[in-house]
Amino acid sequence: MKRFVSGVLTGWFVLGVALLGQQLASEKVVQPQVLVDNQKVKVVRWTMQPGEGSPIHAHLLDHIYVVIHGSKIREITKDGKVHDDDQETGRADFSPAKGKVHSFANIGQTPYEMVSIELKQ
Repeated sequence: MKRFVSGVLTGWFVLGVALLGQQLASEKVVQPQVLVDNQKVKVVRWTMQPGEGSPIHAHLLDHIYVVIHGSKIREITKDGKVHDDDQETGRADFSPAKGKVHSFANIGQTPYEMVSIELKQ
């Protein structure tokens, strides 16, 4: 029982740190636009003005992302780690499913746009 309570308290603490980090990184949380969601793929478009950020979310599937319009992005992971990255226009990358939980925000001076394609089993 003690381990259960300790686990729950630790989980709430981690969530609180992540939410605080998200609040510090962005003034406004925006939702992605779902373009396609079928049995094979989920395609979402993220558009963020400077100061806007994503909600906390998890990556449970392999995904590919393509930066349509780059800007400086701040990522905050569930354990509170912060990483700033200049995401240049045209960047494309593959990210394997790792159960990554994070949020990100546009801390640059220009609008940011990215398309993410989750590959379903």
